[in-house]
Amino acid sequence: MKSRFALLTAACLFFCSTCFGTDVTDDTLKGNANSKFLAFPFFLKSPETYWGFGAVAVYFFKAKKNDLKIRTSDVNLVTLYTLRKQVVSVLGATIYFPEEKKIIRFQSSYSYYPDKFWGMGNHSRDESIEEYSMRQFFFNPQLLGKFFRNWYAGFSYEFQNVYDFDYVSNGIFDREDITGRHGGNVSGVGMLLTWDTRNHAYSPSKGLFAELNATAYDKRLGSDYNFTSFTLDFRKFVSVSRKSVLAFQGVIKNNAGIVPFRNFSMLGGPEMMRGYYKGRFAATDLLAIQSELRYHLFWRLGLVVFAGAGEVSNHFSEIAFANLHYSGGGGVRLMVSKSEKLNLRLDYGIGKNSSGLYVILKEAF
Repeated sequence: MKSRFALLTAACLFFCSTCFGTDVTDDTLKGNANSKFLAFPFFLKSPETYWGFGAVAVYFFKAKKNDLKIRTSDVNLVTLYTLRKQVVSVLGATIYFPEEKKIIRFQSSYSYYPDKFWGMGNHSRDESIEEYSMRQFFFNPQLLGKFFRNWYAGFSYEFQNVYDFDYVSNGIFDREDITGRHGGNVSGVGMLLTWDTRNHAYSPSKGLFAELNATAYDKRLGSDYNFTSFTLDFRKFVSVSRKSVLAFQGVIKNNAGIVPFRNFSMLGGPEMMRGYYKGRFAATDLLAIQSELRYHLFWRLGLVVFAGAGEVSNHFSEIAFANLHYSGGGGVRLMVSKSEKLNLRLDYGIGKNSSGLYVILKEAF
């Protein structure tokens, strides 16, 4: 998703120049511990799910015993059921090899997901809302190798199968001739360029994460659609004081070709533009930024305030500041695991004619 990457690339380079050479020293496994298993039930709430209930199982480990210079690896399984009868099961992993010369990231999921759609574009109307549902299988392994300091390059493969796509006949999906409304396969190979100096995966207090992902989906790989996707994601974390952290994120997405519905750029949700339903505004391209101030109160409790702005478009050259959507809000944090710095967050976000309460495990970014 840019004059193409100009705005966020400039910001990314600025942030990078301030922290080049940052050491990764913090760790989730203390002392001589080399592994740890954590399992617990949880609940959540968001405009997309209403209330949901599930369980998490996480195995933390060191790829090399007693190595304090690499971050802790994890393999996690999450299952979830919501009052909207949504079912989600996700298996994920992030594995740091000795000296962090290689990183493996993996995610695979199955979901049955009743959802909502307002049509394409940055100015879709509230009254255009329609409900739909689908089932989806997703598979995405990634391999990264270090080539200079905290710089990584690598490859990814993505496959998703969307089926049982159920929507209102002759409704907005048919009227706007939305590609992918009958389901199908998406299969593509991508290249990754990553700079990661964060001191922690779940709740960083310093460092930077910047990643460019370029993926080509092609029928020769088993895809039903030919298109390309570019995503630039950068995040900067600044320790303002012993108790407070200022976090920034910017995301640019651009899709070109015959893009199916499930690969549209969607604004809103519990991660970006909280206060808007995820997918409230949908198109091929997206520009979004957000900032968050995180403050630790006492014990395991903390407070945050956040603000964001974003826009979608089918032509990135048409994105203009006059068309941005804005959101803001605040929340409370409860640290459910001190060693892993894993937070349960309760956020309330407000947008234009829209708001949402979120109870979610893990920070937004």
